[in-house]
Amino acid sequence: MRRAYSIVVSAGLAPALILGACLVLAVSPTLVPAELSGLVRYGPFLLAVLGGAIGWWFNRGRAVFVMALLLVCYWLLVGNGAGISAEGLAFLRIATLYLIPINLLLLGFTAERGVLNPRGIARMLVLGLQIFVMLMLAGQPDVGSALHRALDTRFFVSTGILGAMPHPAMIISVIAVVLLLIRHKPLETSFAAAIIAIDVATVMGTGIIQYGYLAATGVVLAGLAQEAWRMAFVDDLTGLPGRRALGHAMAELGNQYAIAMLDVDHFKKFNDTYGHDVGDIVLKKVARELARVGGGGKAYRYGGEEFAVLFAGRSAERAAEPLDALRKRIAENKITPPEKSKSVSVTISVGVCERDEDTTDPWAVLKSADQKLYQAKQSGRNRVVI
Repeated sequence: MRRAYSIVVSAGLAPALILGACLVLAVSPTLVPAELSGLVRYGPFLLAVLGGAIGWWFNRGRAVFVMALLLVCYWLLVGNGAGISAEGLAFLRIATLYLIPINLLLLGFTAERGVLNPRGIARMLVLGLQIFVMLMLAGQPDVGSALHRALDTRFFVSTGILGAMPHPAMIISVIAVVLLLIRHKPLETSFAAAIIAIDVATVMGTGIIQYGYLAATGVVLAGLAQEAWRMAFVDDLTGLPGRRALGHAMAELGNQYAIAMLDVDHFKKFNDTYGHDVGDIVLKKVARELARVGGGGKAYRYGGEEFAVLFAGRSAERAAEPLDALRKRIAENKITPPEKSKSVSVTISVGVCERDEDTTDPWAVLKSADQKLYQAKQSGRNRVVI
């Protein structure tokens, strides 16, 4: 339940708002002034181009691919189909219900490889090949008609929602949405929301499809914005907010707060003995515990093996209690390095300082906490000094 709540709030809030707004417009099109009706029709093209440009700028090849895919599929739906028979157009339009969820699912489980590199270019070539093959098949009326019948499969006679889409496409979409949401990442969540938007618009009828693609391109653009924010403010290795986020948070502190600085004891020796891969495992383990430090504390990765924790509205003495409990939890949970049979303990040292009348600058308080951390190291490590 907690994970589902986190998915909805952290990664799914923006897509939910965009989907809701487009659904309201679809149900009540009179809310859109006549002067803006063209914007609704051509909005998916504009958002796809904008999202593709931003994805290109941030070197997010997956976002560029998805925006290109949505742009092409929307063009297949609203284009006049010059040179393509009615059977061919019907095939193209039903094929998009398969093409979009399959491609978005594959992209959701593919590592980011950028844009202007062999793998990024290969992705775009794969997209171009898919569209080329579809257009070639659609150009032959008999083939297009046969493929349309094959794709427009129903496992049982149904009406309403279950009869509005081919059942295989519906199943593929549900599987794709569930697996993408499990990823719990902004861009992957936006992919899932895009599939939902297009499927809902398909169920509601052909006159609503423009709102579906407007929502789809909008949520992917929002996911790209969240991804850009994550790149700037979240540490990739640990998943904790990074130093830039720490600076923003410190600027918002009030008149009473405590700051803790902590690091992993003997981390350099640990890295030299077991390797950097095991060192990364240690940092992730410490970060997982820090994420639930308690006491109102918010953890950040400061750099290397150092972390900072902010306690708004708390004294150093009150902040020391959850920090000492954190220290004990980390020390009790040993880890076994790969290819080693012996478990090893990981400990942390912590220094805590609070704001007082003489030290009001948060960065000065942090520096004092760092000095307390040094005292904890000098006193034997694996302890909290306030």
